[in-house]
Amino acid sequence: MRVLVVDDDHAFRKHLSRALTRRGYEVWSAEGGKNAIHIVEDKSFDVAIVDLKMQEMDGIQVIEGLKNIQPSIVGIVLTGYGSIPTAVKALKLGAYHYLTKPCQMAELETILKEVQNERHRQPGRSSPDHYQGIVGKSQAIQNIIDMIQIVKDTSLPALICGESGTGKELVARAVHFDSCRKENPFIAINCASLKPELLENEFFGHVKGAFTGATNSKDGLLKTADGGTLFIDEIADMDLVVQASLLRFIETGLFRPLGSTKEVKVNVRIVAAINKDIEEEVKMRRFRHDLYYRLNVCRINIPSLRERIEDIPLLVDHLLTTSPLVKDRTVTISSSAMEIFLSYNWPGNVRELFNLLGRVILMTKESMITKGHLVTFLPSALRKGNERASSLKDIEKRYIVESLKAQGGNISATARALGIDRRTLQRKISGYRIQ
Repeated sequence: MRVLVVDDDHAFRKHLSRALTRRGYEVWSAEGGKNAIHIVEDKSFDVAIVDLKMQEMDGIQVIEGLKNIQPSIVGIVLTGYGSIPTAVKALKLGAYHYLTKPCQMAELETILKEVQNERHRQPGRSSPDHYQGIVGKSQAIQNIIDMIQIVKDTSLPALICGESGTGKELVARAVHFDSCRKENPFIAINCASLKPELLENEFFGHVKGAFTGATNSKDGLLKTADGGTLFIDEIADMDLVVQASLLRFIETGLFRPLGSTKEVKVNVRIVAAINKDIEEEVKMRRFRHDLYYRLNVCRINIPSLRERIEDIPLLVDHLLTTSPLVKDRTVTISSSAMEIFLSYNWPGNVRELFNLLGRVILMTKESMITKGHLVTFLPSALRKGNERASSLKDIEKRYIVESLKAQGGNISATARALGIDRRTLQRKISGYRIQ
């Protein structure tokens, strides 16, 4: 694909252009919006990667200008962590995706591959094994797709239930991006990652002076997601007070920013996910029964991977053909290795399968993954055919220690090599007491 990089930061523009060129893309660069528009007037491009914060023209103006010349060009915007609402505005104006700077090349290349796959896909044609990123042909997956078709265009809240790693956010995205709201924002938040007072502020925003340090007003996620979908992950970890405020919003469509006396009305669909037994949470009074009744109208239950083992070969093939880790080589899997995959219990579900395959691809240079490779990378529990959590933890700890040594103790480099973010790695290092 032909890619245009637009950024007034010379060092970053040069770094990103070189990285994309090494990965086989035909890359042009522009130091600002006017230069980019001038280039696009003479040459056609598949993708434009545009920084939102530039001096002569901001990224939104650039995307509008580029699309006026080449409507088919796909815009990917880069933004700082404090500019997510601006990025969402760019999505409303036709950007394909946004990434926070500094962006990870693996994440950017995944998006570029998605763009490429969509360009190659014939209009009106879809694969029977793939639907909105959901891979599988089992009856369990078909039931999920059927349910999505039923609930996607309603404004009713939806509840997605399933174990960790089963793909609840993927299903939530399918509900949104195959619905009448697909042109509007899809915003996701994880309740387990924020304290109650911060979570309330994230949802509803605040006005200037609402609390100490509130020097400016801030829109919450409900305002940002207006017209679209707000996906609330791990909703069982939401504080009961915030649950009450969320319930009122679901019932009325109104909310009051912190410190404000005025109510705001928005049109946002709520899709929530939980990895616990929600009926048990309600019984133990850790989750409001009235909120549960509101959310449980449109319910989608996601099966564990062990309940749809016939989808494992499709999932493996999907990763082996789309992962940025594969790059320019072809990787296959032997029948004996596949037998092990089919017999394993997969307590971490699809996430565990993909992470494991990613490690094998990263650390193995051969063109075929064999049973011998799995003996090296999988816990002894998998080789013996019975699951032992302690063995999995021991293997993971040893693997982290070895990776840290290979990267000279550099946590950021180790996190990239393992395919996880820095904060997750630091949490594991602390949990395993790795010195």
